[in-house]
Amino acid sequence: MREARVLEIIGKRPVGGVGTVMLNYQRHMNMERVQMDYLIFGEQEETFDKEVKKLGSRVYTYPALSGRQMGQTKKYFEQFFSEHHREYDIVHLHAPYIAFLCLPVAAKYGISHRIVHSHATVYAESKGKAVRNRMLWSISQKYITDRIGCSQAAGAFLFGKKDYTVLKNAICCEEYAYNEATRSKIRTQYQAEDKLVIGNVGRFSQQKNQMYLVDIFSEIRKIHKDSVLWLVGDGELRPQIVEKIKQLGLINSVKIFGMVDNTGELYQAMDVMVMPSLFEGLPMTGVEAQACGLPCVFSDTITREVDVMGSPFLSLEESKAEWAKTAVRAAGRYKDNGKARRSFGKELAEHGFDIRVEAERLEEMYVGMM
Repeated sequence: MREARVLEIIGKRPVGGVGTVMLNYQRHMNMERVQMDYLIFGEQEETFDKEVKKLGSRVYTYPALSGRQMGQTKKYFEQFFSEHHREYDIVHLHAPYIAFLCLPVAAKYGISHRIVHSHATVYAESKGKAVRNRMLWSISQKYITDRIGCSQAAGAFLFGKKDYTVLKNAICCEEYAYNEATRSKIRTQYQAEDKLVIGNVGRFSQQKNQMYLVDIFSEIRKIHKDSVLWLVGDGELRPQIVEKIKQLGLINSVKIFGMVDNTGELYQAMDVMVMPSLFEGLPMTGVEAQACGLPCVFSDTITREVDVMGSPFLSLEESKAEWAKTAVRAAGRYKDNGKARRSFGKELAEHGFDIRVEAERLEEMYVGMM
């Protein structure tokens, strides 16, 4: 009999960074003590579902969420908890905007510990949805027993002055340690041996702002003709991004990788990662990139809690030319200083990004609720 039985509720597929974070945590927790299952809305994702099932989890899938069918979503929660409430001690909700649908039902069926986890610093990407989600969030408060933020910024945004625990988007730093042979192999594979490789990893979305990044890259090409842009990911804005690349005449200088399972190797081969995100809770990609010593340029909408390398943070109001100059300057970090690129795992661990330490904290948090 496990000491804690937890239902992780992830709002929608693709599970994205939230799912990756929780999978990282689960891999480093003692599954003899904690049972973690998942409830997710949307079509099944073979890779994520397969991985968590290997760890002994069950995955419950319901139809995709719709703002127009909130009543139906509540019925799904009623159905689920009426059948499974005896199987769980804790609900850990990673989608605060559906707390008003989920937590009252969980409370009704006797789930005594109901955690809400803040992974962002905005209520939604669009102004209309943000207004709606803020209102819906306000009616959920009395059903919350515990609060977690992926950063101080994310916690303060959602919970204000209420108590919350910071649980960072931690990683296994050793897995991302810098390797010169890997860098050489990947750069050769993609004919980038003598190129300046600009990188970005993330869902193709308004939030991640790759459309603006393509504009920045166009300016980078004016400074450094032998530069290429690697976009790693996929998403709803892919068609628009591809069209913009064509319009700017960059089709031969931009590579779209799609969803891959060797992101760690691609970080090694990049010279700088540029993240002009509109908002973030705490981007795990920024943590992973720094682990292998990859210089980063962040928008100032991203919390500085992510930084361990002394990275530049730029306003989105700055010109594209300034972004381009900053990116090229950051890419020359090692050459300009006459130093070899190295890993930053030690610094990340000192700043709370060691998954072994953080996973033990979450495990003890779960078990301590019993």
